[in-house]
Amino acid sequence: MEDLHMIPNDKCRNVNESNLETKPGLLVINSYLNQINPDLKDVQSEISEVVGKQKSLIDAMLKENEELSYLLNESEVQDMFSSIKHCHGQLVELKKKLMFLHKKTMTLEKRANVLRVAKQREALQREHQKESMLVREQELISKQT
Repeated sequence: MEDLHMIPNDKCRNVNESNLETKPGLLVINSYLNQINPDLKDVQSEISEVVGKQKSLIDAMLKENEELSYLLNESEVQDMFSSIKHCHGQLVELKKKLMFLHKKTMTLEKRANVLRVAKQREALQREHQKESMLVREQELISKQT
């Protein structure tokens, strides 16, 4: 396998015929490798560029993580987060109370409507009774005359 490694162009020219006879594929492989070598160099430069960009992004991310961890460790930030949690808990409780009050208000409004309808019905019945009493009185008065 070591014989198949790429041999530079200047060494390829110095290879004598006896060496070519013993290794006939070596010249073909070497010329093929020399043809694709520029493409490989381009790919290698692109890969090194991508790796460089990745390293710079990783460094930037690590710096941001350090800043964030520093900020999270500060007591002021911790106090702020605890006060936010406390306020959130209060808001949740307030929301529950408002929902309960809304539900209770709806039931009271329904009861008030039922009572209003009942009172209206009673008032109508009383009016009807008064009218019937007036009619009866007038009938009695007209019968007496």
